[in-house]
Amino acid sequence: MLLAPGPVVALIARRLTEAFAAGLSWPMGLLGLAAIALYGLVALPVGLWTGFLVCQSVVPSPLNLGLDMLRRFIAPALVEETIFRVMLLPHPAEGVPEGRWLLWGSISLTAFILYHVALDKTLYKGAGAGLSEPRFLVLAGWLGLVLSGAYWLTGSLWLVVLIHWVVVLVWVYGLGGWARLARTRQAKNRA
Repeated sequence: MLLAPGPVVALIARRLTEAFAAGLSWPMGLLGLAAIALYGLVALPVGLWTGFLVCQSVVPSPLNLGLDMLRRFIAPALVEETIFRVMLLPHPAEGVPEGRWLLWGSISLTAFILYHVALDKTLYKGAGAGLSEPRFLVLAGWLGLVLSGAYWLTGSLWLVVLIHWVVVLVWVYGLGGWARLARTRQAKNRA
């Protein structure tokens, strides 16, 4: 009895199992492409207009590119989606009423945004990465909303991880993210 998991641990374990087990399919792939397009339709004009996104192509050496892409798949994509979508949101198989699901979606989205503010104030403190800037938070909030919708429709961890990963890679390698995050690396090297 003493080692029996509590109801919250059991719920999270069930959500993780269901989300990990929900593989990918062609319809999900099409949904993922639609989600990326929907995100881009809002994020690109807003990000370029505010100056947070800048057209800037960066391609490191093939080995460094592969390692960096793998790292970004693990964190932020896999880690953040496991926490903010899978662990916090009801899996579609739970049959949670829409109103309650939307409440949990709001809580998850708020936590996702506040997490980026906390990250900027702690891990990236003084680096100027801009993760707590309102213009970044608008883009992150929109991404969180799109990802929540994709998770609500599919219950697949893998789909939301891939969407998140693609968005991060486009930002890092094509829209100024590399330069912003380079300031973070430089600040850590000075410390």
